[in-house]
Amino acid sequence: MTFGQKLKQYRSQLNITQKDLAEQMNVTFQTISKWESDINEPDFASVRKLAKIFDCTIEDLLADGDEEKEEAVEETNEEVAEDSDEKEPVTIDTCRDCGQSIKEGEIIHHVERRTPSGVKEMVSVCDKCFTKHEQEMNRRAKEIEDSLKAPPAKEEKGIFRKITDRDDKKPLIWAIVLGIVAAIGGIVVSALEHETLGLGLAIACPFLSGYSVMAVIYCIFAGSYISDVFLAVASWSIKFPGLIWEFSLDGFMWLIAMKILFAIVGALIGIAVFLFALSLAIFLSIFSFVPVLIYNKTHYSN
Repeated sequence: MTFGQKLKQYRSQLNITQKDLAEQMNVTFQTISKWESDINEPDFASVRKLAKIFDCTIEDLLADGDEEKEEAVEETNEEVAEDSDEKEPVTIDTCRDCGQSIKEGEIIHHVERRTPSGVKEMVSVCDKCFTKHEQEMNRRAKEIEDSLKAPPAKEEKGIFRKITDRDDKKPLIWAIVLGIVAAIGGIVVSALEHETLGLGLAIACPFLSGYSVMAVIYCIFAGSYISDVFLAVASWSIKFPGLIWEFSLDGFMWLIAMKILFAIVGALIGIAVFLFALSLAIFLSIFSFVPVLIYNKTHYSN
């Protein structure tokens, strides 16, 4: 049975005309007529389309027909099968940032980077890392731009201004705790020495000692002008004169003795200066504790 006879048989089984088949094949009905009359033969693409329409295999259409055409069909099928197999992508480079291989067909960027030694060189970067790098650079640029647009911080002035950004919650807690301890100590002293102190001073002693300790601890460590005063006064010192001594045993002993004397005198002066600075800080804190506390809470509390 020829190909034309096979084609006519399958068309008759579907009960369609040459015109109907021609419309499905996007050809003229004269072309279908020539195929069925074996005047012309369709190309392989048309044979494949006919097999799909008739719901049969290409071999069914070509069986017992043209053996050469069957061999051509087999060769074409093999070529189609080979073309349909997915080929393994070829690696063309490696990303400098993530170390992943860049395959053929993927986007690759060549950017300038510095080596650890500071030398500039062109490196390959995958599209993912390049996009990530660009986003990070844009974010940093925006941060710099926003910081330049931000108004400058207002400089606080005045005697009660806060001189440090340190949080004042911990100094306040320690001030209260140590103030309570000092108040308890004042109660003990008042109970033991109430006859010497007198009734009024014995009653006031716990309150004065507790308040004084609490005030000076907070004002010094929370950051106020009292911190400046205390540190400035406590840093006072004196310079002792240089010593001229004779290079002998007596001169050496005299040098050691004078060094010890100067060390003792310097330590005593340092203690005296520290106590004076602390006394001055306590005196100022008694009057400044409440204003400093109110100022810090109204200006710097979160």
